Amino acid sequence: MTDEARRVMLAYDWPGNVRELENCLERTCAFTSGPLIHVPDLPPAIANTQIDTPGNENTLKIVPMAELEKRSILNAIAELNGDKLQAARLLGIGKTTLYRKLKDYALQA
Repeated sequence: MTDEARRVMLAYDWPGNVRELENCLERTCAFTSGPLIHVPDLPPAIANTQIDTPGNENTLKIVPMAELEKRSILNAIAELNGDKLQAARLLGIGKTTLYRKLKDYALQA
């Protein structure tokens, strides 16, 4: 893992705790072709994490958890070329939950 990827992962809040970390690492290892994990190899929700640096305090943006969840689900499906069952497995949620959430997102749009 590169130093930058390690810093991004340490800066992420991990709201899903160990399960989310485990799923992130499994997914990243499955899709990384090189010997090192780079920031772009991480799931978008994690790769886009702001790293706290001096002068960066005012640039942090608060995003509702529901929006982060939606982005994670939609990004996973897009990265897996529409394979919803694989996305559900890698995200650590059931396929029924995934389909229910997709239905909810369609109603919100």
